[in-house]
Amino acid sequence: MSEKVSRLERLHSVREWLVRQLRRTDETIAEPERKEAAAVRASRALPSPEPGWKLSVGRAGGGSAPDAVHGSDCGMAGTSTKALTREQALRAVTEDGVAACPYCRPDNDLGVL
Repeated sequence: MSEKVSRLERLHSVREWLVRQLRRTDETIAEPERKEAAAVRASRALPSPEPGWKLSVGRAGGGSAPDAVHGSDCGMAGTSTKALTREQALRAVTEDGVAACPYCRPDNDLGVL
């Protein structure tokens, strides 16, 4: 003769099944969360990029000549530009006699008085 399963026993069985399902769901969620947290940590660990500079080139007498040093986001540079490192921009302003843009003032970022 088969035993009758009480309502309470069925509820306990359902609860156990739900706990297992919840555990599996938590494990499934944990992996993407770990990856996301690692990506956030990695992005915070990256040093903030130092401001870039660019050299605008003017067309004079059939050739091109350096016109001015600009910050990387300066809109006054025009379309003919060349990217510069900090050292190149500093040398252009201090040694080569290239003017600093009067609008974005890259000489301030470079520490030139």
